[in-house]
Amino acid sequence: MDILDTVREMKPTYPASSQAPRRALHQAIGRSRRRRPVGRIVAASVGGTAVAAVALTASLVIPPGIVGEPQAASASTYLNETAASIRAAVAQPMQVTITTRHLRMIGGPNEKFLPFGSFRTGATAAVVTESGSTYVTAPDGTYSMTSETSFHASELYGDESAIRATWTAYYGSEYPIGSVPGPQPASDTQQFDADIDELPVPASDFPSEPAAFLAAWERGMEAQLIAEKAEAATFPQDGEPETNGLYDSIEEELAIPPAEHMLNQLTWALPFMTASPEYQATFLEALALAEGITVEEDATANKVLLYETDDARIRLTINPEAGAIVKIEEFLLRALPELWNRHTKDDPLVDVGSASFLPADVPDSVTSFTTVPLG
Repeated sequence: MDILDTVREMKPTYPASSQAPRRALHQAIGRSRRRRPVGRIVAASVGGTAVAAVALTASLVIPPGIVGEPQAASASTYLNETAASIRAAVAQPMQVTITTRHLRMIGGPNEKFLPFGSFRTGATAAVVTESGSTYVTAPDGTYSMTSETSFHASELYGDESAIRATWTAYYGSEYPIGSVPGPQPASDTQQFDADIDELPVPASDFPSEPAAFLAAWERGMEAQLIAEKAEAATFPQDGEPETNGLYDSIEEELAIPPAEHMLNQLTWALPFMTASPEYQATFLEALALAEGITVEEDATANKVLLYETDDARIRLTINPEAGAIVKIEEFLLRALPELWNRHTKDDPLVDVGSASFLPADVPDSVTSFTTVPLG
């Protein structure tokens, strides 16, 4: 859902065709801020299988019942506990509501990123956009959408008149600002997110052992990287994908550590949330083996885990006892100062900074989940 809102905000004008959604998707990925210089993490993908093997070997060497002190309250502990709760729950239909919110800035350096940018320093106002969908899922992974809440502006910060003028100039009457829609019956168009999001390890056929799942996920990322580049080369576009930023954007999505990619996939939400409980549990156990996730806060039932790069902080909130993923947030730290098609992969990123009118705890994006059993 994260990238869908970005596509929506672009108002793509591609002619109708079977490839139009994919073109819009890649344009959106390319236009988004870059996490790191491309190519810096490629070696991590190649060596990730070894990381999984080391984690598995360590679990075999340490005697049962003995846990190293750093592991006592580690991210892997909470992820494994959440997985265990998912497995222990009675398999039954569930109602899942997925809500996605994005922070958009205007003013100052954001003026070149119409309609909105990501830079807090120099901004004069900000708007939080929101959309959501509710699904009924079955234990076997089948699902149906029951309702949706349309894309809208949910919160305004700073110069509200400037936000309203910018919003109306871009969206016109299609998404009127000030209108907060309630849930409406589902439309077929929202099935787009399920159609375009293919997990590196299919939910219908996956290894049941966590280390094998993690290794398969990395192989799937590598295969997707090759396939996405091949497909991108067929798109009508200005220039060549090697130089116009399209290949760079695909690498930014897929040539990254597995933990980061798996967390990113949770922001897409639907394929994971509609997968079988066994798949969800194995996914979390594999994520527990991946490197880079730490504990930020664990004083309550909801445990906040953190994954941080030079360019962004990702916070995953889970409830191990309930076997629930509560939300995943991203706080952008750095971004490109120019449009995606006006830079090279070696251009330096710039701090997004802060704004006095905007609370520091407002994330750049957040996907939250509300799950209710259906008796």
